Amino acid sequence: MTRQYAYPLELARYVRDHWPAGRTLRLSDELLTEALAIAFEASLTSEEARPTRFRLLLTPPDALPENGRPNEGVLRLKFAESRALTADELRGLGPSAPFEAALIGAHAEGNDLRIWGIAHSGPAWLAPTWGGRNVVPNWTYDPIVHVNGPGRLAVRCAGKLVGGLERGALVNATLDVFDSEWLPAMFERELHEVQEEHAAGQARTRSPTAADQSLVGRVGQHMLRRAIQLVRGSRHGGMILVVEALADSTRVLENLGIKYCFAADEPPRRYRTLLFQILDRLASGTTSPSMDWSDFARATHPDLEKLEQSVFEMSRLIASLAAVDGAVVLDKRFAILGFGGEVSGDLPAPLRVWRATDVRQPRRRGRLLGAVGRPVGPALTGPSRGRAARSGSRRGGARPAPRGAARPAPRPRRCRRSRAPSSRPRRCRARPS
Repeated sequence: MTRQYAYPLELARYVRDHWPAGRTLRLSDELLTEALAIAFEASLTSEEARPTRFRLLLTPPDALPENGRPNEGVLRLKFAESRALTADELRGLGPSAPFEAALIGAHAEGNDLRIWGIAHSGPAWLAPTWGGRNVVPNWTYDPIVHVNGPGRLAVRCAGKLVGGLERGALVNATLDVFDSEWLPAMFERELHEVQEEHAAGQARTRSPTAADQSLVGRVGQHMLRRAIQLVRGSRHGGMILVVEALADSTRVLENLGIKYCFAADEPPRRYRTLLFQILDRLASGTTSPSMDWSDFARATHPDLEKLEQSVFEMSRLIASLAAVDGAVVLDKRFAILGFGGEVSGDLPAPLRVWRATDVRQPRRRGRLLGAVGRPVGPALTGPSRGRAARSGSRRGGARPAPRGAARPAPRPRRCRRSRAPSSRPRRCRARPS
């Protein structure tokens, strides 16, 4: 069955049909489709080798106050003269309006769409993704189009996803692994340990306050969120590996080698120290028998602000360690065991490897050239940057080609003084003896 792909026209219809009840969509169907089509076209371009990423705000400039403040609203920067909304204009304006902190404003002037300026919002709207206690402000109910990659569009209203395009398909929800049930269940034992240790300390006070599991878990969750976003923002990639908490930190983990191990002292375990300081400071300001995440989110004490920033500095540390090849290894108490970790296993050598007869196959990224052709030698793995890399050798256990098997065609000989292959007859002068 042939797959049906979706494009801006289908996305515009979906957004119109699923726009939140009680909210007015000011743009007509034609202009909304045109705006999404232009944004889609701009997403396929680049500016000086940088991918085109931006947020497009489809609202009139007069709908925004002049005294707006970033992170609470927007700072409206209106052009003296509006400009036509085109893919080239969006590509050129993209670097001046960073995706995380600003929007490109456009609205309808008659039957045309025009860019009226830039709205600087600040990064507060990223709080659910970046982690933190900040409440996400809402300052408009008009559509905001997120362009985050080639062909990747998302239309939002008041911070909520209405519809989007992802790999040619319509999507109406985003997947957040931190909202799953299985991930918190993996840390349940460590959460209970924190609650019991905090309760033991509170038993010596006049009005003990218990820490709810939502508070203990979300502090660590937001620390990891910030680390992941910093790794993604570096555009280099990275890996964070979480292992079981060991009673003896010097014990060597099975099938895990850590190139740079940290000593078993307090600094690598600073997160747990900060967590108990947050719980103690929050408990000292209340007489309630329990406290949860909402209490922490509403607290305004400057000490809690400093402790939260210290937690996020741990996120920055983890992200910087992830820039090195290998994994950053944490335990389930979020102690940093080391970085440059490699996971290995004692796997048997393959009995036979295959070489693809399709000469275009080595250009495909991350795929093993197998199951095609005849066994002729070591396997070729798909390179990450267009170069073939040998996988296996006689020392590593890959068997050589059997006798009688077909061999690759020899490379054409080159003339000593010719840079091009000798595809046609060409004479070279003989060197004098």
